[in-house]
Amino acid sequence: MPRPSIASDTNERRALLDAVAGLQNYVSEMKQVASRRRLLFSRMSARHQRLAKATGYSRRLQDIDKAVTGNGEITARIAKLAERDFNVTRAELLHSRPVRNARVIELLKHFVRDWSEVGDQERSLTFPPILDALQAEFGNDIVQKRVLVPGAGVGRLAYDISQLGCQTEANEYSYLMHLGNIFVLEQSKNSCAVYPHVHNFSHQISGKGQLRPVMFPDVEPENRVRIRNSFGDFMKLSGSHNLYDAIATLYFIDTAENMLTYIDTIRQLLPLGGIWLNCGPLKWGSSPRVEFTLEEVLSVISNMGFQIEKRWSRTAEYTADSESLWQGFYGVEGWLARKVEE
Repeated sequence: MPRPSIASDTNERRALLDAVAGLQNYVSEMKQVASRRRLLFSRMSARHQRLAKATGYSRRLQDIDKAVTGNGEITARIAKLAERDFNVTRAELLHSRPVRNARVIELLKHFVRDWSEVGDQERSLTFPPILDALQAEFGNDIVQKRVLVPGAGVGRLAYDISQLGCQTEANEYSYLMHLGNIFVLEQSKNSCAVYPHVHNFSHQISGKGQLRPVMFPDVEPENRVRIRNSFGDFMKLSGSHNLYDAIATLYFIDTAENMLTYIDTIRQLLPLGGIWLNCGPLKWGSSPRVEFTLEEVLSVISNMGFQIEKRWSRTAEYTADSESLWQGFYGVEGWLARKVEE
């Protein structure tokens, strides 16, 4: 896998520094949360505190502190990677604005979803239709086919596509996810432990369940030369004259401020006959300019130079805790759309 280039654009550099600072601040942020939890506990009556402690509650808090320290070892290693690969200095970090800790926690959960045996339960519902469609489309000619995965996150879909033989570009707009992707591809199988459930006290069945570690990555990353990790807005790729044989979007299109610009960009990045594979929900963000129904999405795709050749539907969780009292599911829709008009 090629080494990442050093971020030079001012806004891009700022985003990198903010991500690194957030990674470095994870443990201290979690200590503040723990302190507040203990403060609230101290406001109960002495009798109620004794009753709570008799359940093992205080010991659980201490064990969670240790697990947070374990998570902090992972976030610190990712921050060190950024210092190494992007020449991040302490002086620069003094002027950073750390990303919210919720984003760092999200990164840790994505390691579980993308790169653990536990996460295979989610991946098995959404990855195979995309992988199978690529194999069916390209057959024996799949080697060296160029595939773009925008919104790649920590990169497992892009990695699995690369294992088919494709030259794969994992593009990501979040530096946290981008750094996480670079980090995980350098790790040995099951060499990292993360405690993804210690951030959530609701819906827990037991302390053991809340504290259970998850090992990652669940594979020994191979053939990394087939993967290129790129940071930035994928819509800017359309001016680079790069064309891809296929584009795969997973839990991505509903992140658009204007979904039509996403579709325009996908069309521009594909040659005539190229394919767009999508799988995901329609969970619009906080300020989209247009919020389509599924029927409207399919209609507009057909009116923008694509022919939808195949569709599929699934029900899937997303970064879920399958052992908790609460389970939530997305209805996800998938399709293969071929570019039939310039």
